Amino acid sequence: MADQVTEPMNDSATGCGASDSGGEREVLGRGIRLRSLFSLAFGTIIGVGWITVMGAWLSGAGVMGAIIAFGIGGLGMLAIGLCYAEMAAAYPVTGGEVAYVFEAWGVRWSFACAWFLGFIYIFTTSFEAISVEWVVSALVPGFGGPVIYTLLGQEVRLWSLALGLAVMAIIAIINYRGGKTAAWFQDLMTGGLIILTLVFVVAGVAGGSVANLEPMFTGTTPSAALAGVAIVLATAGFWYAGFDTIPQAMEEVESGARLRLLPRVIGASIVFALLFYCLVILATAMSLPRPQLLVAELPAAAAIEAAFASPLLGRVVLFAGLCGLITTWNALFFAATRIVFAMARAHMIPHRLAAVHERYGSPSAAVIFVAVMGAVGALFGRNAILVIVGGASISAGVVFFVVVLGVLRLRTTRPDQPRPYTVPGGRAFLYVSALLALGLAGVAAWEPFRAAGGRIPAEWMVLGAWSVLGFVFYRAAAPLRRTVSEERLRWLILSERDPESEP
Repeated sequence: MADQVTEPMNDSATGCGASDSGGEREVLGRGIRLRSLFSLAFGTIIGVGWITVMGAWLSGAGVMGAIIAFGIGGLGMLAIGLCYAEMAAAYPVTGGEVAYVFEAWGVRWSFACAWFLGFIYIFTTSFEAISVEWVVSALVPGFGGPVIYTLLGQEVRLWSLALGLAVMAIIAIINYRGGKTAAWFQDLMTGGLIILTLVFVVAGVAGGSVANLEPMFTGTTPSAALAGVAIVLATAGFWYAGFDTIPQAMEEVESGARLRLLPRVIGASIVFALLFYCLVILATAMSLPRPQLLVAELPAAAAIEAAFASPLLGRVVLFAGLCGLITTWNALFFAATRIVFAMARAHMIPHRLAAVHERYGSPSAAVIFVAVMGAVGALFGRNAILVIVGGASISAGVVFFVVVLGVLRLRTTRPDQPRPYTVPGGRAFLYVSALLALGLAGVAAWEPFRAAGGRIPAEWMVLGAWSVLGFVFYRAAAPLRRTVSEERLRWLILSERDPESEP
């Protein structure tokens, strides 16, 4: 086993190996800039969904209904994001929610919250592995290859699956080489996404027609229009999830970074995402009449290509989607590994998953675990996408709710905790934010139940299975966890002074 390095009390260590004794605290390498935190957050929020699921948004809610749904969801996420900013600045450690919820509610709630956050991150990488073939097949017709099996009523093709698994391996290698390398790659891909999307939006709005926006809402009655908005809003927690990748990187931010700027970084990522979604919905809808738009496999690309009779512009959209897919994939993979690492370091799951690479300062064992789990999810094919979205939306709403309540609780129980940033508006703002998060969770849980006609929906069953796996992992780590005192556990999670060190 590699030599161990105990973390100095000034937190200047850059890495250490894993230990099953719980005697040392593993530390990741530093070097991530605040600019890269924006790329992580924005690049996570804006993935490929606006290309692959645009048809569902427009058919479910209509143009204006979809824009209203994303507007409401974005404002709600902005309120929740500011609560995250307060916690991230006060507890700048890897794992984010692991630390926040532990400090507020204890180890069991901390594990439960982190485990479901892990579901969001890990299986959204599966979502991206499935989606990459969708985009590449549009760029290279007939790419999929021979059918190798059928699952959930969907054919899974050889080259499609191979591509998803190959890109998963590449992203795993990038993250294996450390947070600084992953952040550099994220900056590069996010820049490409922004530039290509601007081309699409300008072309769509300038060359489209306002007449194509009709009907603005789904249905002919106010109740039908409201139901359409609710359908899209139910998944808002998923489409805006991403700003919460910032807390996962806090322990790796370069020394001397101004943590008081965190609310601006988080807020900017959410506001820019809100504008992005509204603009691409508008540009897509203006480019082509609704009947033609909804029969297209990838409406955004089909709309711009048909409006300008330009296959080149259609490919620009697809390349923008590919950039968005890679940015989300990389950032979520990064965040997933940090959550797994933080849980393992705190003995919530087997401690071997907290191993840190001596040279790169990366959570190497967690990288391998996430790559394997994400690859397993990718085996289920396209029909798994909506189940992942639904399950992740429910999980996100619950996690956000618990974190916001944690901010309220810590204002009372830890009033002297240094807070470089405090959410404005007092407790009233926090209560409103908590209600928004609870509302998102409730809508996300109810919508698949309604759609399933009262039967237990697939989303609930998947989350149930994930809960059982979490229970197994938590119990497996229990013997070692019982040997660690509460004070030492606080040190492992919160990076406070080691209670067993010399005074």
